[in-house]
Amino acid sequence: MATQQDIAYHYDVNNDFYALFLDSTHRVYSCAVWENASTLEQAQTNKLDRICHYADLQPGDHIMDVGCGWGGLMKHAISDFGAVSAFGLTLSDDQFEFVSANADNRVSIALQPWQQYKPEGKKYDAIVSVGAFEHFASLKDRAAKKQQEIYREFFDWCRSISTSQAQIGLQTIITPRKPANITELRDTRYLLKHVFPGTASPTIEDIKSSIVGRYEILEQKNIGSDYVRTLDAWQARLRENKSIIISNFSQDLYDHYDRYFTMAARGFESGLLDLVQISLKRI
Repeated sequence: MATQQDIAYHYDVNNDFYALFLDSTHRVYSCAVWENASTLEQAQTNKLDRICHYADLQPGDHIMDVGCGWGGLMKHAISDFGAVSAFGLTLSDDQFEFVSANADNRVSIALQPWQQYKPEGKKYDAIVSVGAFEHFASLKDRAAKKQQEIYREFFDWCRSISTSQAQIGLQTIITPRKPANITELRDTRYLLKHVFPGTASPTIEDIKSSIVGRYEILEQKNIGSDYVRTLDAWQARLRENKSIIISNFSQDLYDHYDRYFTMAARGFESGLLDLVQISLKRI
């Protein structure tokens, strides 16, 4: 699993830096849903709506967000779906400080991995996780063929913290195939070493095998093409703010993210990478 140091390497650059290219409504750093959307803000709202629907979120529910980022989904769950409380887990110091400083008494957050969290006398009515699942297993775990064991532990943990009717709205990057040429191999190596260290995205077979006897899939959408458009939107905003980024941060940081967005978009466009959204019902 990606360690707190691995997560900090990517997500603790600077909160103001991410605000320069993420959507201004939710500050969401994951694939958007572009159906019937013309702006990044609307596309990200569409994504949050779908994940909340996939978790069958109802008014009065208590929701758990595993890998909560800057808290956009939690706030949306409360304001638009009527959740009465939202609890988020993150391994990013910057995200923890941002959510803590901007949350009201309905939103709580903990700086710890899901394995260490145990609710105190409370069961959650819905669970969401967007862009975190791909960090649960590392290349070392995959080489040792331990990734499915880790995923099974996660789904067992989800069952232990939730009510018997709770569903999961899950969004994660998956890897449908291995690199097929030198460009794909170089892109993969760069992304794994310089963008998301400690990470090895699951296959869809990993997920399906890990939920056996625990959850069943109610709905599934593969939207890798939406990630291409999301990355393009981020890159356009990054480039619009090039002078600000170079002045306030560095040329190297700008170049790194510009290269990362290009490589990632190329991976989703070619089918080397894909993005899956799944609604899981407890068995």
